[in-house]
Amino acid sequence: MSLGFLLLVRPLERRQARMDKNRAIAAAVVIVVLSSVAIVAFWYPTTLPDVRIGYLEKDLHQLAFRVAYVNGWYEEAGLKVELVPFGNGALEMDGFLGGQIDMGYLGAAPALTKRINQDIMVTVVATANLEGSAIMVRKADYDAGLITSVANLSGKGVYQPGPSTVQNFLLRLALNQSGLAWSDITAYSTAPSLMAESLSEDSPAFIAWEPFNARAEFDNLAVPIVLSGEIWPRHPCCVVATSNAFLESNPEIVQEVVDIHKRAEEWIVSNPTQAIQIAATWLEMEDAVSAVETAFNRIIFDYNINRTGIERYLSFLIEQGLLLPDRIPSDIDLFLDSFINTTFIEST
Repeated sequence: MSLGFLLLVRPLERRQARMDKNRAIAAAVVIVVLSSVAIVAFWYPTTLPDVRIGYLEKDLHQLAFRVAYVNGWYEEAGLKVELVPFGNGALEMDGFLGGQIDMGYLGAAPALTKRINQDIMVTVVATANLEGSAIMVRKADYDAGLITSVANLSGKGVYQPGPSTVQNFLLRLALNQSGLAWSDITAYSTAPSLMAESLSEDSPAFIAWEPFNARAEFDNLAVPIVLSGEIWPRHPCCVVATSNAFLESNPEIVQEVVDIHKRAEEWIVSNPTQAIQIAATWLEMEDAVSAVETAFNRIIFDYNINRTGIERYLSFLIEQGLLLPDRIPSDIDLFLDSFINTTFIEST
């Protein structure tokens, strides 16, 4: 064999050896990576929730879902639940529209308004509470006798959680009952947690859900001039709703959630002291348990659906021009039949 031939072959052999070695290393890396993925998947399996439930942040009206969660009743039923918070009911309806949630605790008014105006397809399957809101005024103005009734709010600014909320509806109703129109006040939208500290001489009032009213009273910032039960006794407030798509594909899960909801509502009524303690921890109000108790006693926990009340919401929304004219149902009864489903609460 010639020297020239050897000089040519040996570099080729070395190059081939390096390539074989690199392939072996690459194969080993692939095996390690795949093994690691398998191990991670084994020890940390990806678990998707059975149902994603929306709720309003720190809304005592919706205590039932928190009671169920703390008492482990979702887990007991074998349900993997993801809880998704929202700032108000209108935003929660947007959550339904965006596919963020399957079911939710929210106000009847935003559910109704956005179901009609934006064709967000949801169905009400239970009630969460009745009453539990209030129109509050700055304590200094009340003590001075300047504002002691809703009629005294003419020309003033009033904070409310936003359009399409139950509180917006109640404020409009209270103004009408006092001989005032919506245009007689200046309505400002803000989060309930900011309302009490935002009060001023020009904007001395707000309407919110509990416990924000009782907390403002506890902190000597505001006092109630009218409770929502005085504006409209036993008015429907928060409801439990489901997206129609989820209802159609998972009726058994909807039934389980409604069963748990009913159990929680009955437990709250039977165990108010324990319920208030759960609420105080959830609301981060351990320093003001008496305020939580005050708020709790202003709420009626009831799971039965008040169809007549929801129909009254609808009539008032039409009167106030809050629904798009071309979206107003031509047959109110037929619409309510599609918007309300009582079979889940009745079968428990």
